[in-house]
Amino acid sequence: MRLIARAAAAVVAAAVLPALALPAGAAAKPKLPKGTITASVVKVVDGDTLDVRRAGKTLRVRLLEVDTPERGQCWFSAATARTKALLPVGKAVYLLRDKDPKDRYGRWLYYAFNAKGVHVNRNLVRYGYGKAVLYAPNDRYISVMRAEQAKAKKDRLRIWSGRCDKPGGTTPTPTPTPTNTTKPSGVDPRYRTCGDANAAGYGPYRRGVDAEYAWYQDRDGDGVVCER
Repeated sequence: MRLIARAAAAVVAAAVLPALALPAGAAAKPKLPKGTITASVVKVVDGDTLDVRRAGKTLRVRLLEVDTPERGQCWFSAATARTKALLPVGKAVYLLRDKDPKDRYGRWLYYAFNAKGVHVNRNLVRYGYGKAVLYAPNDRYISVMRAEQAKAKKDRLRIWSGRCDKPGGTTPTPTPTPTNTTKPSGVDPRYRTCGDANAAGYGPYRRGVDAEYAWYQDRDGDGVVCER
């Protein structure tokens, strides 16, 4: 009987060990394109540039097929904040190269996917944080990027809004209500009112789609807040 009990205990231990092998809070690797490599985020320089750590070396990475505003331009801070939200320092980033590995400045050229599998380059273009730009011959996603840019322009999001998110920028102009029904990973800044959110280029938010919906009052009960 003792031998049987010991054997049973060994079987239970073997079943438990694999579960214990994963650190608490560890997440499974998301579904990614073939050929991605793993690095960790060291610093987000701006909306389309970051430093990563891989194999003991720090690399300067330029995101492919997206160009975000430069320092001093409208929406620079917003684009940088979005990339920081999508790629938190210390977290994993999955990088995918195209044809040319570096640009003329020596920066590594990659498409980036975050720990949840979000395609960061595409996300920035879709939500108006940057323009779709072809860096020939790196053209793997350019058709997709241009299609996403067309949606952002149609919705007049951020850089396409006719607004500036900093003092002294362009005078706000009326914009149509965006029709996008999907939301990028992460949330927008929390403003005191919908008017403040709209003035900064954010909104609308939809019930059951956007986490920000719960922050504001849906006065007409139509399931949308912060309409513009």
